[in-house]
Amino acid sequence: MPSCRRICCCAIACCSALGARSASSIFSRSKRRSSRSLVGQEDVIGVVETVLVALWDEAGHKIPRPFPRLTWREAMERYGTDKPDLRFDFPIADWTAQVQPLGVPFFKGATNGSRVRGIAVPGGGTLSRKDVDQLAETAKTHGAPGLAWVKRQGEQLSGSIGKHFNAAALGQIGVGDGDVALMTVGPDRVTSPALDKVRREVIRRLAPQPKLAHAFCWVVDFPLFEPDPETGKPVFAHHPFTSPHPDDVGKLDSEPFACRALHYDAVYNGNELGSGSIRITDPAIQRKVFARLGLSPADIDARFGFLLTALAAGAPPHGGFAVGFDRTVMLIVGAASMRDVIAFPKTTAARALFEGAPAPARPEDLAALHIKVVP
Repeated sequence: MPSCRRICCCAIACCSALGARSASSIFSRSKRRSSRSLVGQEDVIGVVETVLVALWDEAGHKIPRPFPRLTWREAMERYGTDKPDLRFDFPIADWTAQVQPLGVPFFKGATNGSRVRGIAVPGGGTLSRKDVDQLAETAKTHGAPGLAWVKRQGEQLSGSIGKHFNAAALGQIGVGDGDVALMTVGPDRVTSPALDKVRREVIRRLAPQPKLAHAFCWVVDFPLFEPDPETGKPVFAHHPFTSPHPDDVGKLDSEPFACRALHYDAVYNGNELGSGSIRITDPAIQRKVFARLGLSPADIDARFGFLLTALAAGAPPHGGFAVGFDRTVMLIVGAASMRDVIAFPKTTAARALFEGAPAPARPEDLAALHIKVVP
């Protein structure tokens, strides 16, 4: 295992290249955010890749560049998450068209925005009935109605929906001898997180050999807006200052949910190392984003007039990236927990033993801050 101290020193130097003012400023926050002017998305991604490659090189791992890229939609479609672990296969697939003619009762709900999605698991025939039942419980725990499955062993088919399939139908969805198909039904907001957890659990149980030890990737083109769960109206997916993709500015009024953001995440082995974005610098676009979020012109001027005035005076293109410093060091050195790489970790009760915090505040200190403690 590489030295944690050595990795931390290298990380400090590399983060300084991203704009950290001092070593203490890095250690003061577990997520180190750095912003720069006169940069675009490609500039930020290039610098961050350089930093991450240098860190892993310090740990003795040669990482090729450039990192693979997935759009947010591709990541959600194939892996059910925006933090995909690309060391393994087992992609999620849409099987709606293939299974609809089979008349499976479990799939009758695949209408009005719902789909049948599943995972073809090579070698999954070794999973026991208990394994599959536990996978089904995992899917239910994360919102899915359940998990339908069919296993093929030679010409024998078994499983909760095995009687509806034959070898040819399984072949159409990529399931061969010794494999198992795991599938569920529902809208993407339900099936994506459920199948993400099922996929992770399948990998844990089968323990396949990873395709590579260090799987970096970028996830880009995140949505600018997402629907409010209760009203369906647009709310910002990250924050209202993220710049829309230049090709999608014209959709702000007519198709807000089709607007992509200049937002990007660095992912390593299924872990988000950090995220960043390019900011809005055009006051007209910023005003339009506020309006799309339901703010009236008077509210916009009252709450953000200072910002719009500043942008109107001229602001350079700017953006940045925030590195999860503790998590990055933990992954580099192979630690089991971030507590192992934090200098003064807190207890499970959120107490800092070294500093003796939190501690009672003196009445005069509270009075100076105009704070009143109410039982």
